[in-house]
Amino acid sequence: MQRTALLAALLVAPLLMAQTAPPTSITDNGAPVFEAQAVDFPADPQTATGTAVLLSQQANIIGVVRVDAPVAGSIAVGNASLALQLAPGTELFPVVLQQRREVRLFCTVATDVTVLTPLRPPLVTRTCLADTNGDRIFDYMGYMQINVTPTRNVAGAWETPPVPHVSGGAVTLATAPIPSPVPFTPLQQHRIAPVTIEITARIVGEVATIDLRSREGDASAPINDQRVTTIAANTPRTITLSGAQIELQSLSAGTLTYRVINGFATDQPIAITNGARR
Repeated sequence: MQRTALLAALLVAPLLMAQTAPPTSITDNGAPVFEAQAVDFPADPQTATGTAVLLSQQANIIGVVRVDAPVAGSIAVGNASLALQLAPGTELFPVVLQQRREVRLFCTVATDVTVLTPLRPPLVTRTCLADTNGDRIFDYMGYMQINVTPTRNVAGAWETPPVPHVSGGAVTLATAPIPSPVPFTPLQQHRIAPVTIEITARIVGEVATIDLRSREGDASAPINDQRVTTIAANTPRTITLSGAQIELQSLSAGTLTYRVINGFATDQPIAITNGARR
């Protein structure tokens, strides 16, 4: 009886393996990494009301590369597919994956708007390429979904809100390698513009909520989940966000008095995770 059961299991196992197809893509979350630039700020106490920027500092993207050959392919999105292609000379910024740190992933500044179905908002994405073995050759491709939602105008056409030129987000990578692997070159100088890193305060009566945001023109978003909410009774106090320190001296009747102790360190990378742009 035991031999019969074992034989049956051995015969069924290949069938089960054949029925379980490997996934065509994998997902992860990715964040670009910046290096803050030195900045001068007032040493004297300042005041803020309403929604205000307490500290503003530019930051450069770290580790930009150039694609050295054309690349094209597609990746499945539900029942449809997303066409991806890049021309030689395209500059890509690096993205650190949350779960797959061994994968070197780089994505485009330019975004694509793809209509998958007429009834649903278009998909706003960046094209991404991955080097999985450290040989400076891209062997897989994918895309990053930008966390903005297009809306319909009065004429019924889709309109996309302001999109940052650099951001983090949900990443989808194909599990099959691209047909022709593509070499790339690390760049000492590049054309990707810096991002402004801000510590902002929202002050209502005796309560102030302070968080860390990135800004690129009209596009602004929380960088991560670092947020401090304080009430008047808890001042004075010193808060620290990604290494920057601000002394909250007093809070009264909707006015915050504060002093910047130090800005973001210029020798410590700052990761921008995915956030809802608004």
